[in-house]
Amino acid sequence: MRDEGNLARAVGPMTALSAEDRMLAATLQHAVHELQATTGTAMVPLEDGRTLANVIVVGDPMSVFTVADRHPVDDDRYTGAVAYRTGRQCVRVRSETPSGVRPVMPFPYAIVATPLTDDEGRAFGVIVLVWADPVGWAAKSARVRHRCRSLTAELSRALLRRGGLPPGRHFPEVPRFILAPPSGEDAVLESVSLSLVHQIGRLAAELSQAPGLRDVVETAIARIMEPFGARCLAISVVDAGRPRLLGYAGSGPALAARLVRASTGTLEEEASTGAGPPPERPLFFEAVDTDEPIAAYCLLPLATDDHGAGTLALGFDHRRTFRAEERAALATVAQLLAQSIGRARQFETERRLAQELQQGLLPAALPQHGEVDIAARYVTPTTGTVGGDWYDVVNLPDGGIGLVVGDVEGHTPRAAALMGQIRSAVRAYATEGHRPADVLTRTNRLLVGLGTDLLATCCCVWLDPEAESVEVSSAGHPAPLLGHPGRRFTTPELPVGTPLGVRPDTCYGSGRAPLHEGTVLVLYTDGLVRSRSVPLDHGVEALHAHLAAPGDLRLEVLADRVLDITGAGDLRDDDAVLLIAQFLGLGADRRQRVARTSVERHDLRAVADVRGFLRTQARAWNWEAVSSDLELAVTELVTNGLVHADSEVEIRLREYADRLRVDVRDSDPRPPLPAPVLASGEPDSESEHGRGLLIVDALASSWGNSPSGRGKSVWFELTRP
Repeated sequence: MRDEGNLARAVGPMTALSAEDRMLAATLQHAVHELQATTGTAMVPLEDGRTLANVIVVGDPMSVFTVADRHPVDDDRYTGAVAYRTGRQCVRVRSETPSGVRPVMPFPYAIVATPLTDDEGRAFGVIVLVWADPVGWAAKSARVRHRCRSLTAELSRALLRRGGLPPGRHFPEVPRFILAPPSGEDAVLESVSLSLVHQIGRLAAELSQAPGLRDVVETAIARIMEPFGARCLAISVVDAGRPRLLGYAGSGPALAARLVRASTGTLEEEASTGAGPPPERPLFFEAVDTDEPIAAYCLLPLATDDHGAGTLALGFDHRRTFRAEERAALATVAQLLAQSIGRARQFETERRLAQELQQGLLPAALPQHGEVDIAARYVTPTTGTVGGDWYDVVNLPDGGIGLVVGDVEGHTPRAAALMGQIRSAVRAYATEGHRPADVLTRTNRLLVGLGTDLLATCCCVWLDPEAESVEVSSAGHPAPLLGHPGRRFTTPELPVGTPLGVRPDTCYGSGRAPLHEGTVLVLYTDGLVRSRSVPLDHGVEALHAHLAAPGDLRLEVLADRVLDITGAGDLRDDDAVLLIAQFLGLGADRRQRVARTSVERHDLRAVADVRGFLRTQARAWNWEAVSSDLELAVTELVTNGLVHADSEVEIRLREYADRLRVDVRDSDPRPPLPAPVLASGEPDSESEHGRGLLIVDALASSWGNSPSGRGKSVWFELTRP
């Protein structure tokens, strides 16, 4: 018979069973054997008081698939949660697991959950027994329930004599699996195989639901480090022939980078040899002499299609023996991780290509007007598919401003290509001087002539600042919302025509509304207010609620707030466009309220010219009191844009009565190369990444970043002293 200590060490972080765990395991073994149960588990509350954790599991190999690591205390779908919360035994017999409950058991089963209670009847744990495919349950139910109560009462008294279960005790992420001994044996032995299979199964399940690289790395950190007893973890991948640290935990970035390339068993030697290729086979180093807190480590190749794609490194703070079953488990873990990383990288590549294609069809940058402030948003689906939503802002020949949004059905490259054709047609007809209804009528004839079977909707809004009026025409598109100062947002009355491309002889009408100083117009596509989880009427109600909510009504802040209706947490099943414009009114000094300058790409010497422009503008607008803060913040942002965006950088100023707004824009919509994922989620203190934004945050009254045409904008505001 194998030694208990060796079994515990083979599973990694798990030490020998405590006295309390041995008592729980012995009771479960007795109950499973006597009552012929499939599985028995002991559950205890975690320190947060809201979660029950399985700490001991006894049963046959099937128990791996009938056990959840943890579940909420207040979820009545879980029998153990009901027994713990009520302090009374709970019995359920079902044909299969209810929807949403994990793990899934698609077969008949019976379950009896009996609480461990103190002298006052308060539960401090739960004993749960499961019978898969129970036969003759009705005849033996009463006896089983009675026996479960008596065994649990005896265990409760024994634990209470020892002081109960230790409060605040740390429980591992995975339960301890105990062998069910043959009849007549009382040994409590941990099952290495079941524990490893359970760990691999949970990792595989969670990796399958991780869409992006960050999700994959965070899952690996949570599901590999503690179950295998690692002090630190590092993951590297190969990009363009060079290794890149993708994520790490339990160490600093320098040690993590050394660990993933320590293929000779000596960290110090590897530090000076440079970056080599990933290992071709798993490497295990059981004893390492080093000044670092690493006494053993393993390197596991992350390979897809027989090509090296990276390395998973695990470091341990004690010398250890990697047993055969653990080596096999680690190799399997690396295979699962490699497949998930490959899938996530492919997904992110496809999504980036889709976004770049879509961004290329949007306006390069929004025009700047002293009379009108504009904010725009375009967001792609989470799946990375190409959408057909678009927007545009057009300078009209009569001095007015044209706002346009549209939506081509479908999420294919063909829909995006058609969207580009429609946008070009609308812009061409608008710049010729046609009114909104005529623009839609002509575009409809053009679309029908193209012979496409895709439908498109479009809404055109012409703002006339001199006449202080707005003209709106729609081709099957949601009407814009109009909010006059001090009033609720309403929909202007106008005829809504059929979508573009239906009939060649369709003529569209238009409606007019006054344009008072402070009026806000909101144009959008249906992806903003409708999704699989948000019905259209609920989304429209939410949009009105967001617009009517008190608080910060600056357009950029309002735009970010409205995007949450159907896309909270970047989860979105449709693309969406939002275009917001506010009429600031006409004043004698209106032409002095905006200013701009630009710097050619890579021209770092021109940053000095930008500082001169800012000093001149601050003096002309009587903002000299904040001139030094303005120069410092803009210099940091412009320098970052020139160094990282590889594009021209534009600086725009807009003066309000009480604040000065600055936008620094470039043509690259992509964020910088992502920093490695850390388990703590905190920024890397050894990196200077983001130093410019820290300066902006310290100087500005508010700041943020947002899309800007095909690129992005970092903006900030300074308050007048």
